[in-house]
Amino acid sequence: MRRPRVVDLFCGAGGFSLGFHAAGCHIQAAVDIDEDAGATFLRNFSRLQPRDGPRVIAGDDADLEQLDRGLVISDGPPDILIGGPPCQAFSTIGRAKLDSLSDEGFAGDPRNELYRVFVGAVAEWQPRVFVMENVPGMLSVEGRNAADEAAAELAGKGYEVGYAVLNAVWYGVPQFRNRLFIIGIRRDLGVRPAVPVATHRAVLPPGYMIPSRALQLSLPLVHHGELYAELDRASHQAVTTREALDDLPLLVDHLGGDPPPRPDFRRPLPYRRDPHSPYAEVMRGWPGLSGPDGIDDHAIRRTPRDYETFARMRPGDRYPEAIAIARQRLAEEIAALRALGKQLDEEQLATRIVPPYPVDVFIDKWRKLIPDQPSWTVTAHLSKDSYSHIHYDDAQKRAVSVREAARLQSFPDAYEFSGNMGDCFRQIGNAVPPLLAWAIASPLVELLGGQSSGPPL
Repeated sequence: MRRPRVVDLFCGAGGFSLGFHAAGCHIQAAVDIDEDAGATFLRNFSRLQPRDGPRVIAGDDADLEQLDRGLVISDGPPDILIGGPPCQAFSTIGRAKLDSLSDEGFAGDPRNELYRVFVGAVAEWQPRVFVMENVPGMLSVEGRNAADEAAAELAGKGYEVGYAVLNAVWYGVPQFRNRLFIIGIRRDLGVRPAVPVATHRAVLPPGYMIPSRALQLSLPLVHHGELYAELDRASHQAVTTREALDDLPLLVDHLGGDPPPRPDFRRPLPYRRDPHSPYAEVMRGWPGLSGPDGIDDHAIRRTPRDYETFARMRPGDRYPEAIAIARQRLAEEIAALRALGKQLDEEQLATRIVPPYPVDVFIDKWRKLIPDQPSWTVTAHLSKDSYSHIHYDDAQKRAVSVREAARLQSFPDAYEFSGNMGDCFRQIGNAVPPLLAWAIASPLVELLGGQSSGPPL
């Protein structure tokens, strides 16, 4: 039985493709402008498909607006086209700075050239199925529902199309992460698209709530209609941060010495303990990737100023609490030095203890993970600043490592990332969580007559 062939446009590090591969697909080709992400993709899928690895086009050769699409599929069109074109006009971050849409609506917005590449590939290749991922901000762009317009345009290419906002936590990912998926099935197949039933239940915190009118819907996806997972059928509690991370090695070497030696970023480390959760077992035993003896990339940015503040923060604390703790530390240090009769340079002390960011601007710049709840969204901004995800263990006094960020995104431990630490954080934060992709892919593989393997959680 032939495995459905997949082409991944805007493939990034490969989270989307990894889920589709695990569900029973063959990855035919992948394209991304990010050279390091392309190297990560090739590195891992050469292992997953050693005899017939995908064609990976990355870096300067991957300009999709100029690329000859025939070079991507020289061996024939795919069964499934997937991708997440970066559409900045839809992001809720910086929305106030964006111009309004043109009079032509979504299709005429000049900022969405990369979306047009995806539409063009659908029109030219006519895959049996496509799945496009984007941010929920598509639902409301300057008062317009761009997701609805996109679905209508794609339906015009010969597809039954629908869209849904799904939260990764519903599918076993230890993270609250809303993403919008537009799914199309070619009309000659005679099937309307649907999204998978949720397997895990969780109360979504503020900021992640889906539109209230959509909560009442549990129907199959129809032509530019909305569908949300049937949460009442979920059989498992959401995976927590502790379940995701607690078997990984302790990191405390940053706390010794002045300054302590910086370890090799790629050094292998043994696991702290046997896996104590089904999630950890999946991360160690992903299909097609042999179970590692330990992990690498378990490295962090070193920020001595803040270690003690990290330790004193409570789970869930954000930057306002952190700055108050730092100021208390400063007061204690000043009092101790005065008690010893030492001269003080309070400005120098403040620089050594108190972070300089204004509280009213950076409320979420720092945040300490809550061990018995899922994480909040892992973003690409971790490449610039990982304080948004501070480890819950007071004794370790640090932000999350590259490998821990990968775990929170459901990348298995044997998945290897290319580039420096910032490159790795960026690739991880930009990815579609592989477990979420697996859940979406499984019913589509069955629809196309393949032998599907559903997610193990």
